[in-house]
Amino acid sequence: MIYKVVIIEDEFNAQEALKKMLKLLYPSIEIVGVFPSIQKGVNYLKTSPSIDLIFLDIELEDGNSFELLQQLTDIDFKIIFTTGMDTYAIDAIKHNAVDYLLKPIDPLELKSAADKAFHQINETKKAREILSKFEEDQKVKLQKVIVKTSDNTYFIDAETIIMFESEGAYTKITCLDQTILASKNLKHFECMEELQSFIRVHHSFLVNPKHIINLSKSKVDLSNGHEAKISVRKYGQVVQRLNENKAFV
Repeated sequence: MIYKVVIIEDEFNAQEALKKMLKLLYPSIEIVGVFPSIQKGVNYLKTSPSIDLIFLDIELEDGNSFELLQQLTDIDFKIIFTTGMDTYAIDAIKHNAVDYLLKPIDPLELKSAADKAFHQINETKKAREILSKFEEDQKVKLQKVIVKTSDNTYFIDAETIIMFESEGAYTKITCLDQTILASKNLKHFECMEELQSFIRVHHSFLVNPKHIINLSKSKVDLSNGHEAKISVRKYGQVVQRLNENKAFV
């Protein structure tokens, strides 16, 4: 994994020494920026959100680096403070620093601190990936359409719905395993967020593009052997929507 690192340090020799040690210890890291002041560091960090780790000198040419952190609303990177004085340890802890290195920086202490930071970065990324997958799984699971009939309420997986057919103030819903007469009109279902991928092919039909197996200018053939009419004025829109959905070639 390539880590993106920023160094904020106002002493040139200290900049060069840190860069050299980091490159020797971690040849694959990418040092994306080196800045000598609070303002230059802030300007960069506000426009470059994909930073993994910052080595942050505490005493800079235009002030204290804790002031830099106060100017950032979203700190999504790890911090290792560097300083020539040992009077800031408590402040560093308060700012959730991974570590606190005294200058001149010892290579072994640098490796220990950086290893700890990279481990935390990896764990955070793994946790985010797990959370993202969980949220996607939940989103799929939650794609249920609530359908009310005169005497019941159904929770139907959107993917199992083949088509909706208008029957006046009611709507006939054809699914893979059942047919339901809902006590809502077709427009109600067309407007549902869960059904935005469905296509209104006719004033009487709303169909699931995943169940279209054939298309002509007058009708669509569906996976259950049924068909739905296509109105002449909607044919072009249907073709466009199918191309967007990549559900039919």
